[in-house]
Amino acid sequence: MTVSTDQHVEYILLAEFDIDKGASLAHQYPNPPGTDEGILAELMLPDGAHMRSEDWTIFFLNQRIPDPENIDAEDNQDEADRKPLLYVLNLVRTKHDASVKRGAMVKAMAICTRHQYLHIYKPLLLLALDNYFQTRSIATLEFLYKAVNSMDLSQIPHFTWHEKQILRAFEGKDMFEEKFVEMEEGGDHTRVQSFAGNLQTSMVNLSGGEDHKRGTYIDLASGQRREVLHFSGKDRHFFETKVVYDGIKLPIRVPLTLNPEEVGDFSMIKLISTFTPTTSTAFQHPHHPHLDSSGPLTHPVMLLLNALLTQKRIVFLGYGHPSGEVANYVLAACAMGIEFVTNTFDIYIDPHVSPGFIAGVTNPTFQDHPSWWDVLCDIDTGKIIVSRDIEISPPVTRQPRDPDRLDDNSHTLNRAPSSNSLLTPPIKNDEKAWGKDGRDLLDSEFMADVTLAIQSHYGEMIIRAKFQDYMQRFVRLAAVYEEEYLGSTKIGFNNVNTPDPTGVLGMGVVFTDDTAKNRELIGNINRIEGWRSTISYQYYQKDFQKALQSRSIKNIDMYRQISKLKMLKMMPDNEVETIYKAFLENAVSEEQMHEVRCFGNEQITLDWFAWLLLYLSFNRRIQFLSYLPQHQGGLVPLGFGLFHPSRTVRQYTVDLFNRLGAHTTGNRFIQTLNRFQKLAYERLCHSLPQLAGSGGLAVGLGIRPGSGTSQNEEVALQQT
Repeated sequence: MTVSTDQHVEYILLAEFDIDKGASLAHQYPNPPGTDEGILAELMLPDGAHMRSEDWTIFFLNQRIPDPENIDAEDNQDEADRKPLLYVLNLVRTKHDASVKRGAMVKAMAICTRHQYLHIYKPLLLLALDNYFQTRSIATLEFLYKAVNSMDLSQIPHFTWHEKQILRAFEGKDMFEEKFVEMEEGGDHTRVQSFAGNLQTSMVNLSGGEDHKRGTYIDLASGQRREVLHFSGKDRHFFETKVVYDGIKLPIRVPLTLNPEEVGDFSMIKLISTFTPTTSTAFQHPHHPHLDSSGPLTHPVMLLLNALLTQKRIVFLGYGHPSGEVANYVLAACAMGIEFVTNTFDIYIDPHVSPGFIAGVTNPTFQDHPSWWDVLCDIDTGKIIVSRDIEISPPVTRQPRDPDRLDDNSHTLNRAPSSNSLLTPPIKNDEKAWGKDGRDLLDSEFMADVTLAIQSHYGEMIIRAKFQDYMQRFVRLAAVYEEEYLGSTKIGFNNVNTPDPTGVLGMGVVFTDDTAKNRELIGNINRIEGWRSTISYQYYQKDFQKALQSRSIKNIDMYRQISKLKMLKMMPDNEVETIYKAFLENAVSEEQMHEVRCFGNEQITLDWFAWLLLYLSFNRRIQFLSYLPQHQGGLVPLGFGLFHPSRTVRQYTVDLFNRLGAHTTGNRFIQTLNRFQKLAYERLCHSLPQLAGSGGLAVGLGIRPGSGTSQNEEVALQQT
């Protein structure tokens, strides 16, 4: 069965409960979705639905049934034959009526959509189900179907993954404003779409000459010079549209920053707050190597995260709570482990297709059957319980391939051959890094940081970003582990897929010292092995190899170099110079800028090669900036290069900022520099006039070379 790809909603379902027949599916519009009607009715009318006047549930259709032995075979499956994953938003309503049996009518209406932002349809479902109680006609479903599919999303911008990461981390409302303006004006995107999928590139002051007016930019889609965009006042994290239903105009805000496994309008802050105890209490269950990463005092949220990583059976119990609330806890937990449920979300949320799953229930019977689950999260008490029947794997006892080798680039552990127990903490016990029982406290430090952020009223996206950063480091640590103990890895950068001709940059995770490296590996080795045995690990292997082929920046591990600037102290000058030079050569190369500048006329006519050049240049800048999210300071870590003792580093930093500022997105990043760095940047632009030829000199700050800077200021800056 084929499903239309141009519809926002694929199916509308109506279920009702009859005291004699039980739950049944009354209507399916425009046609049946192909799922058993009995199963659909049970999903739409969960246990206890009649106890509330209204409730929401979320479930999914067309989940895959994976074959762990043949994951690669999925790539060969015809896309047309593969049913798309459908997100289902379901509204259950109970209306009391003395004229019917039991004095009440229970009906449910559901919308099946490919959109993960299914919560935008809630107002429409409320109105439609009200109408159905009055008409009891399938015409109500038809009317709703036509209304939701008339929603105009033709002007919604399409963002790449890296653009989306920039947008979700940027607190300002005007990021990528130019994309929205271009779509609203209905410009000709034909050439741009051919290369970048609705690419809107605006390069500020490309030639850096006097004939180019300040405050303007070149629109590469039309070749026209335009004034720098003024902020419209709209929050560009959302796309605003409307749906007209029964004569009522309903405003709709479509979120544009959701990652693939973020479904609905859940709150990760609520999940963490619910399961964070006021005082640390030791777990009573037997030690489990996959779950108890910090021993009996493992934070409950980290235990839940470890269960997600290692594909355990997880159940959220919400006895007496609305089903919609329980569903939001499940969705928040899935988003918390985003790096690991990537490409396996539809598998993990279905208990019928995977050995590990995550589900929400309201029936307290589950608490009395520990054989049905491995980890139970009781929403009412805020406690997380590990089943006494859970399978416990023995601790890992692997040894490094060559304990004597000291090679930072190959990630070899630096420890004596006699230290042959991976579960033994360092001989010198530092209680800041290790607990009294020898357990690693890195997870506790992380959760303390998250808890403090919540108490300080940080936003939802910041909390999600902290877990995303944590997961990213864990994956990279797993790659180090595989290189170290197995000899190779398919989930990390190495000298084969990212050669380092300098011999200085390296690749992989950055550690402050060898002790910190040992500490992290020892603390994570068991859950790394637990993750390596899951289906999600197999999918991640495949996805990482695809990412290597499609990345724009191919010759440098950008994440590592930025991490060095953030974490390491007293780096040698030559290493810092090499890092900044690599940024210039790989992310914002002068050759690309020169080619682009050649087309900086009043009317730009670009051939196909030039468009390809612009596309590559744009993508590299975007990918580079995506590694510098605002919640981690944005360009601030790179801005310290403005004060480096080495004149070469200062030159590279100014040149880098100049080139980034020649792009509207980079320009917005430069505006977020702190005042001290902005002042240093301005002064260096005047004191280093030889950089004027690099294009768009200090465009981010509107600076022109050689204007109003005294000789004394230049001398003072050079001394700085």
